[in-house]
Parts: sequence; C-alpha cells; structure tokens
Amino acid sequence: MDKKFLLPILFLLMFNNVMMAQQRPPCNTALPEHVFRQKLRSVEIQTNDESRLQVAGTIARQYCLSAEQVASMASLFFDDAFRLQFARSAWMNTVDKEHFYRVYDAFVYFSTVFMLHDFIQEIKQHPHDYLPPSTPPLNLNFPAVNYPAWEVYRGPTHCEQPMDEVEFNELAYHISAAGQETLRLSMLSDIARNYCLSAAQAVKFASLLQSEPNRLEFFRLAIYNIYDLNNLAFGAVLFSHIPNKGAYNKIISQSQLPLPPVYQPCHINPEDFAQIKRSIEKENFNNTKLNLAKQIVRAKQCFTVNQIKALTALFSFDDSRLEFAKFAWEYTIDKENYYQVADAFTYSQTREKLIKFLDQH
Repeated sequence: MDKKFLLPILFLLMFNNVMMAQQRPPCNTALPEHVFRQKLRSVEIQTNDESRLQVAGTIARQYCLSAEQVASMASLFFDDAFRLQFARSAWMNTVDKEHFYRVYDAFVYFSTVFMLHDFIQEIKQHPHDYLPPSTPPLNLNFPAVNYPAWEVYRGPTHCEQPMDEVEFNELAYHISAAGQETLRLSMLSDIARNYCLSAAQAVKFASLLQSEPNRLEFFRLAIYNIYDLNNLAFGAVLFSHIPNKGAYNKIISQSQLPLPPVYQPCHINPEDFAQIKRSIEKENFNNTKLNLAKQIVRAKQCFTVNQIKALTALFSFDDSRLEFAKFAWEYTIDKENYYQVADAFTYSQTREKLIKFLDQH
C-alpha cells in the first residue's frame, strides 16, 4: 500500500479507537433503592442549592438512575434554575428516558419545564454533540499514615458496612470546598449521625477540620457509627496537644458502651426554615406559591406544627390555606398539636373544616 494513504488510515483508526474508549456503556439498570436513598441523603444534607447541585450532579454523572429517582433528587432544590441544571446532567444516564416526563412534576414554573423539554429534543436530534459536564478533580490532602483496611476486620462493630469509596470521595470533596470551619463541622456532624464509616474514613473526614476540639466533637458523634472500632487507635495522629489526645483515647475506649437511643434526624432547623419562607414569599401568584410550598413540604417532610402554621399564614385566601394545611398534615412530626394550625385562618368556617379533617384522620 502507498505510504501516502497509510498515515491517514492509521489516524482514522486511532481516532475511532479513542472515541469508542470514551463512550460509556448505555444505562440499563437503575441504582438499587437502598443505595439511592443513601445518595439522596448526601444531597439532602447540603446547606444550599449550589452544594446540592455539586453533589447531585456528580451522582447523576457517575450512576444510572430511573426517572423517578431523578425526580426525587430534583425536588430537593429550592430554585428551578438549579433544578434545571441537575435534570440536564441526569438525562443522559437515565435508564427509562421514555418516562422522563415524570421529572417535569418537580418544577415550579412551566417555563423551566419547556427549557428542559427543548434541551431533551435538541439532544435527541444531535446525540453525538452532547458532552456531559466533567466532574472536578479531587484534591484532598489526607494525613500520610498507614490506614487500616476494614475489609479484613473481625472485631466489634456498630454498623453493617462502611459507605463506598466513591460516595466518600464525593462528600469529602464538597466538605473540603466549604470554606468556613463551622460549615464543615455542621456537614460532618450530619454524616457522623447518618452514615456507617470505617475508621479510615472517620479519620480522613476529621482531618478536614482545622480545630482539634472540632475534631473531638466529630468523633463523639461518629463513634456510634464506626464499623471497625478497634482500628481507631491510629486516629490519635490528628491531635498534637496532649489533653486532646487523651480526650480522643477516652472517646474510643468508651466505644464499647451501650449505644445511645437512635437519633432521628427529622427536623427543619431555623436557618433552613427561614430560607423556605423566603422562597415561598417571593412568589407573586397564589397558585405558584401553593405549588412551591407543597413541593418543599413533600421533599423535606419533617415540619413542626408551628412551622406549618407560619407557612399557612403566607397565603392570601382561606381556601389556599386550608388546601395547604390538609396537604401538610402528613409531613408534620407533632400531629397531636395540629389543631393549632387553625389559628392561621381568617374565618371560623374554615377552622371547622380543618377540625373536621383532623377528626377523620
């Protein structure tokens, strides 16, 4: 064969191999529901929509999800703009794209739904032009020590199995990106209460905190969710002050004591509730305000009667207040006090309708 034809052919073959290597196998099976719930929780514990988008976007790019799972994750956002960005990143790895219309229900505004629909139609027409956003590289400087392997551990344990390393790296990256120490401690406290960790993961998480007292606070919470308890001794390397090192050794020596009552992280803290109120208040139209309030309550699920009463009072008309109050009853943690929501109504007949509703439930 003539050499002047050989080089172009070789180039085309190399280019074709590279393109094939970059193509990801199509998604056929969604994440198992118990695994998805763990991923969903890692998004839910984020403190703002920017952080939620970072974590949820990473999950959508790395895992195959069902349309229903995408919709559940999308409903965790307060702002439709962030919800749209997430849905766009999740579409390519959705296993049942024919049911993606279910994600539309997570949006507040029809205009945003149309934007998502137009995006999907454009991708269908030009599928080879779509390049999913890349995941930012991890740059985590954990202490250079010999970390124990939980896989060979056979001693006492406080949980079934540590979180997988992909999820650990995702969470560690987003905690590292949080600039304030107080925010990092808050995020790590939620993880300590809700996730099973290996000793190595716990020590790496704690190393993301600069303050030794904060590291101790993290371990006080995490100790009851550590898998390989007897591997924790090496974590003393995180403490340079003798009193703190002694306090750490005391924490891990008491780890064999009976577990405390199960912590139920079912509440909306004042900061989150203030943000929820602002999101609803800024809507001008009553129907939009009602739809947004329902969506948030359904996603968060853990409101007190006083919080529901405050949200009910945001509506202009008793009909909307009653509709919201009936809807929110299911997502209230102190239902025995729900009659107090009636104080948010203007007319006595509306109060009577709510009382009648409560009598039937």
